[in-house]
Amino acid sequence: MSKRNGIKINHQLYIDDLKLYAANEEQLLRELKIVASFTETIKMEMGLDKCAVLHIKRGKITSGEAMLVQDNLKIQNLGPEETYKYLGIQQGLEIKTAETKAKFEDKFMGRLKKILQSKLNARSIFTSINLKAIDTQMRVLLTKYGMHHPHASTNRLYVPIKDGGRGLQNIESTHHKVVKDMREYFLSSNLPFFKALCEEDNNITPLNMVSRIQPPEPPNINELSAVWHGKALHGRYPTALERNEIDKERSLNYLKAGYLFPETEGRLAAIQDQVVSTRAYQRSILKKDIPSDRCRKCSRTMETIQHITSSCPTLAPREYTDRHNALAKAYHQAIAIKNGLIKEHSKIHQYLPKEILENNEVKLYWDHPLITDRPILHNRPDIVVFLKEERRVIIVDITVPADDNAERAYTEKIIKYHDLAFELKEIYKLTSTSILLLVITTNGLVEKHLLENTNRLGLDEGLIGDAQKEVILWTTRIVRRFLTSS
Repeated sequence: MSKRNGIKINHQLYIDDLKLYAANEEQLLRELKIVASFTETIKMEMGLDKCAVLHIKRGKITSGEAMLVQDNLKIQNLGPEETYKYLGIQQGLEIKTAETKAKFEDKFMGRLKKILQSKLNARSIFTSINLKAIDTQMRVLLTKYGMHHPHASTNRLYVPIKDGGRGLQNIESTHHKVVKDMREYFLSSNLPFFKALCEEDNNITPLNMVSRIQPPEPPNINELSAVWHGKALHGRYPTALERNEIDKERSLNYLKAGYLFPETEGRLAAIQDQVVSTRAYQRSILKKDIPSDRCRKCSRTMETIQHITSSCPTLAPREYTDRHNALAKAYHQAIAIKNGLIKEHSKIHQYLPKEILENNEVKLYWDHPLITDRPILHNRPDIVVFLKEERRVIIVDITVPADDNAERAYTEKIIKYHDLAFELKEIYKLTSTSILLLVITTNGLVEKHLLENTNRLGLDEGLIGDAQKEVILWTTRIVRRFLTSS
């Protein structure tokens, strides 16, 4: 900096990292003796093995003698090609920018690989690498380790979890925020030293405080989210997430809970972004020359991701039924435990519901036909709860539709069991009958009535997360098996 009245710099101090400046060796020695005297007074020692002296003449490093501060207290001279670490950055006459960036990149990528090779869940991994990523190479590694599909939405990675993204922080945005905050800090200060820095910093640092023009701002979260929503394929899931019939907060419970394996979360994101390598995607998007884009299982219609996850007739008897039953079993077991029909909780895949469970207060049916005076077309709901003392019946039915069909599926199921509910009320002279629909879509979207209906069954709200987990795991399993089949 230019010489100014009232401004004199002879040191920089940050916590325990001290850098001294002096016009000559004699002045430097006086400063060092002050430091040595102070450290002795407070009963601390100087870390001489981490100290160095740099002799500069006319802007160039010159040879000089080691500094003898006190008896047996000597600070070694720093050579022209040597560096020392101040605030974690290697420096000599100046900061070795290129060398520092290269070392940072090597160290960061090494640590990132160790994180990705660990057994952390998806949420923990993204928390571990936030604020440090070199974006492009980081995404390459995420793809390599199965956490990010190469054709999945890049913008979604940086959208917050509460909005359906994956919560990673963008290094460019982070850098911009730090630069902006530091500029405001320096420019708003009235200290002469800070004012002098601001007047001298003409493109010397990224802050560029001489200029009153703010650095160009990278895309913010709202812009990234808008691009994600606007994509023809990528945008279908976030658009569905914002629909009125969807409980957005609980639909994103799996991301907040962080229980999925990284590869599973990456696979689910690819399914939601509709970039899975189906025949339709290969022909229409990747422009591959393949013999047919018809479903490899049923050959009836185009093989899209929606067809695989919800509408293939070949998959319906087993795969879709198993997924449906996993959700239904979660609720059946919870109802049975609440009403004292069973005592022990089992893992869902191990739980085998009995067709009828009964005690003095409750009779619980599982996928059991109900006999009525007149023939009823739909007389076999998934779960039926007879509350004997209250003379009430609760008809519970489960459905796992495609994201676009959640509202229609709910309405159709209500209509479907209306006649059965009326007939049961007449036959058994019931005080009331209820039809409760439990709807979670193939991609894990929670229909808005699910919380209300869970509460009406007297069950804990945490059951919604357990049921959602079952649906998500089954959807990813169905897609994986389908694509690996011949």
